[in-house]
Amino acid sequence: MILVTGGTGFVGNAVVRELLDSSHRVRVLARRPERAALQPGPSFQAASGDVTDISSILKAITPEIETVIHLVGILAESRGARFQAVHVDATRNVVEACKGMGVGRLLHMSALGAREGAASEYHRTKWEAEEIVRASGLGYTIFRPSVIFGPRDHFTNLFARMMRLSPVVMVPGSGRGLMQPVYVGDVAKAFALSLRKKETIGKTLELGGPEKLTFDEVIERIGEAAGLRRRKLHVPMPLMRANALLAEKLLSKPPFSRDALKMLEEENTTALNALVEVFGMTPRALSEGMREYLGAA
Repeated sequence: MILVTGGTGFVGNAVVRELLDSSHRVRVLARRPERAALQPGPSFQAASGDVTDISSILKAITPEIETVIHLVGILAESRGARFQAVHVDATRNVVEACKGMGVGRLLHMSALGAREGAASEYHRTKWEAEEIVRASGLGYTIFRPSVIFGPRDHFTNLFARMMRLSPVVMVPGSGRGLMQPVYVGDVAKAFALSLRKKETIGKTLELGGPEKLTFDEVIERIGEAAGLRRRKLHVPMPLMRANALLAEKLLSKPPFSRDALKMLEEENTTALNALVEVFGMTPRALSEGMREYLGAA
């Protein structure tokens, strides 16, 4: 049986479904397990717990758990969730629980761009979490996806909603930053396939889609998939940062943050795409994937 943390989220639901389709038994650990998209049955269980509380992880790791998949993460801080606690401290809890309960295999979700000394705290704390995993002595595999898109994402769907509400879509900065959007189903399949590939143990694998696109190109493709033609308005980054600061001070969950803007100014692509090089997959293109959920909206 596999324990999945964060299994009720956007990526988590896709990973759980892929594992079940691959004939694995799955237990999801979540603060609100009722949000799981599946009903409990012989192959699926939902357990209440929080990765910031090691006792709840230990309780969820019963003797039949052979592997833990750690997906919990946040894209932006809020008053109740900080990068250090969710990315670093929670990962340490998961690692210690695995070691304490004799679980030898750990699959860990990081992010493309995670590195020491990164400009964004998101990437810095993702790197710190990776270092904890690498030093754990467990049979680990670390995944670093680029921007993930799919039916429940908070990226393509957000901009599609903005386009439906306004004839103009605001683009932070120049719009020339490169990214390599990767389909959530492809990410989920990589997790499931790695369980059968011993050569992925001890590796850090980068995941991306088939195209390297500028932010402007991504916005254009979102509009095309949704059947909307909108004019782009590029907002200078200093103004975006000032607006983000105001949102952070006034809102418990701001729609965008200064940390996220730092990541938008960086290239987020990979030359070593494990979807192709390791798993032999043909990644789904952004336009193709979005047509399935934006085109019908």
